[in-house]
Amino acid sequence: MLKHSLVLLLAATLGSASAAGESPWNLALLFEPTAWAPSDAVPKSGVQGLLYESLPYKGKRVQVFAYYATPEGPVPEGGWPGVVLVHGGGGTAFDAWVKRWNGRGYAAISMDLEGHLPRTQPNADNPRDRVATEHPGPSRHGVYLDFDKPLDEQWYTHAVAQVILAHSLLRSMPEVNPERTGITGISWGGMLTSTVMGLDSRFKFAVPVYGCGFLADSQGHMGKAIKDGQHKQVVNRYFDASAYLAGAAMPSLWINGTNDKHFDMPATQASVRAADGPATLRFTLEMPHGHKAGWAPEEIYAFADSVVKDGEPLARVGAIQRAGDRVSVAVDSPRGIKAVRLMVTRDDTRWPIRKWHAMPAESRGSEVSADLPADATAAYFAVTDTRGLMVSSGLFEPTQ
Repeated sequence: MLKHSLVLLLAATLGSASAAGESPWNLALLFEPTAWAPSDAVPKSGVQGLLYESLPYKGKRVQVFAYYATPEGPVPEGGWPGVVLVHGGGGTAFDAWVKRWNGRGYAAISMDLEGHLPRTQPNADNPRDRVATEHPGPSRHGVYLDFDKPLDEQWYTHAVAQVILAHSLLRSMPEVNPERTGITGISWGGMLTSTVMGLDSRFKFAVPVYGCGFLADSQGHMGKAIKDGQHKQVVNRYFDASAYLAGAAMPSLWINGTNDKHFDMPATQASVRAADGPATLRFTLEMPHGHKAGWAPEEIYAFADSVVKDGEPLARVGAIQRAGDRVSVAVDSPRGIKAVRLMVTRDDTRWPIRKWHAMPAESRGSEVSADLPADATAAYFAVTDTRGLMVSSGLFEPTQ
């Protein structure tokens, strides 16, 4: 385990400004590898439980529980690529998620960001009634409902720091290549990922799933929960990814469903457009919301491979162009195209409840095109290559 002193970490870690935005985190300190110790509190086969030091909470020590593991077999020259896995609401450190990435040739770390162990209370009626660590930090309180507390007592402040510290810890492992690491997160973890990717430039790829930025005025649950006034001001100034994505230069893949009740499609698209680096989008028809659904898409792993393992990239889809009743996009794909569809909604109601329909499209060379129905209110192209991997264009709204 690391011998790094806690003196720096326990110093005035909050209150600095970053190049990306008005950040409450001192990144220079969070980029230092933190102390950790093995933990057998909740043993799982094939992974190492550990506790790592994080920012103090109300003057008290904080330790974060995590699972960490590397692929089987000899360490490759230069070390394994690595990935930080950020859970969503009701989630915890997931050994199955770690193993999923291990099976694809990555070292992985998955941590609990609410001061818990991945174990419920004995005889708990609520499966989310988890056992706290000996030195817990804050737990999440609704949707930023601790906004009126000092920044160093707000959960999102600590969660961001714990994600960055997990990355610093992962990079310090001798069997990991620190120049080939990425991050992916689901739901609240996607929100954290989209914030962190604008703060931690050491990541080489990022995959936010469902969660994104630009939430305060969105039509999903998150947007409805963020109220006008100080609540919205605190979120937009310090936490929402919209404040930081201009600093996110790494390639990113953004995944969401057409009808996600928490994160609407325009917020995802705004995040894609705000990211400084090359961004790929995957809208999925009525994608279910959850941890297993969020880590299932094979596009996630192929995308990571394309960045840090010389794998074939996903198809790249340009912006939709319109000529009369016809819409088209340019497609750049290393593989042949297996299927193309124009996804259309005729509704003009809230995004999470719009009904989408698949329309025929044509693929000729590097162009995909289709007839746009006269009553369409929004559309996007879905392009699937011969590997069965699908990516999307951005939204096209004819009246805008």
